[in-house]
Amino acid sequence: MRLRSLLPALLVTAALAACDSTLATEPADRIPSERAIVDAGTAHAALAGAYDALQSLDYYGITLPMLGDLSADNLEHVGTFQYLGSVSRNQLQADNSAISGAWTAIYDAIARANLLIDRVPTLTDMEAEDRDQVLGEAYFLRALHYHNLVKLWGDVPMPLAPVASAEEAAQFTRTPADQVYTQILADLTQAENLMTDDSQTRQASLGAVRALRARVLLYRGDWAGALAAADAVEEMGYTLADDFGALFTPDGDDTPEDIFRVSFSPQEYNELGYYYLFDGRWEAAPTASLDAAFEAGDARHALTLEEDDGDYQGTKFPTTIGGEDFHVLRLGEVVLIRAEALARLDRLEDAVDEYDKLRVRADLEPHVFGVDVSTQQEVLDAIWQERRVELALEGDRWPDLIRTGRAAAVLGIPAERTFQLLYPIPQRERVTAPGLGQNPGY
Repeated sequence: MRLRSLLPALLVTAALAACDSTLATEPADRIPSERAIVDAGTAHAALAGAYDALQSLDYYGITLPMLGDLSADNLEHVGTFQYLGSVSRNQLQADNSAISGAWTAIYDAIARANLLIDRVPTLTDMEAEDRDQVLGEAYFLRALHYHNLVKLWGDVPMPLAPVASAEEAAQFTRTPADQVYTQILADLTQAENLMTDDSQTRQASLGAVRALRARVLLYRGDWAGALAAADAVEEMGYTLADDFGALFTPDGDDTPEDIFRVSFSPQEYNELGYYYLFDGRWEAAPTASLDAAFEAGDARHALTLEEDDGDYQGTKFPTTIGGEDFHVLRLGEVVLIRAEALARLDRLEDAVDEYDKLRVRADLEPHVFGVDVSTQQEVLDAIWQERRVELALEGDRWPDLIRTGRAAAVLGIPAERTFQLLYPIPQRERVTAPGLGQNPGY
């Protein structure tokens, strides 16, 4: 992985001015970690920098969510960026710039979290509750980043402390996915033990920790654990937004469904609408398959995509200005996690009652167990259908198809190309750290 991925620039200029001469001679992105976080003020500045990493256009600003739908059957490439066409066709190579950009952005974010985890416990001027909250948020962020990595790349490097030099970075090898998942769950336990905030939505809270745990355990196939974590979230008092469209307003309005969102504004913008709308770049478009996936009368349909003379635009993020917040975790997903866990545990009627919450919100008739669906597979298929239309253009479709073992069949990926179910380790990272190796087939 690249040195700049591991040694990020932190926004601590004010703090450095207090302890350095006015005329600095060192590059801003090579501030020694022992001087980057020295007191409560610089700790909070570094935490702000950790959240700022999520806004990167290579992360939640466009690339990560787009990859999750473009690799699958929700989006197709209609523009001029050929590296996105390769994603859409599942013909990736190790030098694909979207893949390498996402990798780099996530490792940059991990480096910022690691610096907080390393330095904050040493600070003596912070109240214990404040220190623990900052530290808990850093553990949450690190868990989120590693889950985003492991579900796309499989085995990945797992630095858990600041990396001091390029020489150290060059020695990294990949950690098996099972061990990465163990660390993710340990980080979430640490976060929950340290945090006290249960209300903020643009920074991590106890609700965000529990919701991410539910997601991770779903991916691990721990159905009882996922159900317990989803139950814990629902017991916290979150409720579904009455109007699905309220979740995706131009100004990022608050809703009772919000758990954790990345905040954007016209100044710190995303490019989701810009890439999906006709009056933007229109680089990627919803597919006819996604259009057909919506039942007649589904209120989510027009809020997700529109068709014009055979062409489709994505309307979930309704402006090209990019001020809409992005929901990393929201109650709608937790409802679907809980429904799937219930179905996997053979509590089928309860599972139907759970996902019906979203059908009713979408102005659809609720399913009746024993009438509309009867078997476990029928219930699971209905849940996966709800996941597709509820979470469309939020980056979940490709990981969902992978974790449920349906990707090759649904997408028609031939047997000789099923190695593409894992993304390639970026070639430039393997040049820097030869021990990384490569996922088979690339």
